[in-house]
Amino acid sequence: MTALQVRLLAFVVAGAIAAASGALVNGWRWEAKLAAANQMHADALADIDRATARKLQAQHEQQVALQRRLELTEQQHYQELAHAQENTDRLRADLAADRQRLLVKVRGPASCSGVPAAPGAAGVDDGTQYAELHPATAADLAALAGDADRCAVRLNGLQAWVREVHGNSHGPKAVSAKP
Repeated sequence: MTALQVRLLAFVVAGAIAAASGALVNGWRWEAKLAAANQMHADALADIDRATARKLQAQHEQQVALQRRLELTEQQHYQELAHAQENTDRLRADLAADRQRLLVKVRGPASCSGVPAAPGAAGVDDGTQYAELHPATAADLAALAGDADRCAVRLNGLQAWVREVHGNSHGPKAVSAKP
């Protein structure tokens, strides 16, 4: 081999070593970039997971709180319904047993023959007479009024449920029921 060939061979070997070194260093550099990108991706996914977990936890807490409020509302309206039923049953029994009487206003003696005019001092209701209802009729009328009270309590319960579920404090107003 001549000196020129040796130099050329040395030059080619040096170039090959330089190219291999450059490729090796470039590979390390790209591995570092890929590792950094993978780490950023993993961090982003972890952030998304944490945010999702927080959101799910908040929704779960809201659901539990709503469930608790609905249970309290249901208990309250059930007690109101039971109270209305007790009052109706008591009044109906008293009217049917003639322990209480139900009087209604009537106009003039022609509308209620056989019922004398109520004696007493003249007042705002001059000319107004009262008729006493038969105990069974009075009890039926009390039952009808009790049914209306129970319907009003149920309606209030449903309206409260809708307000709780939909979070609408400006929704329909409650219907008043007699206590």
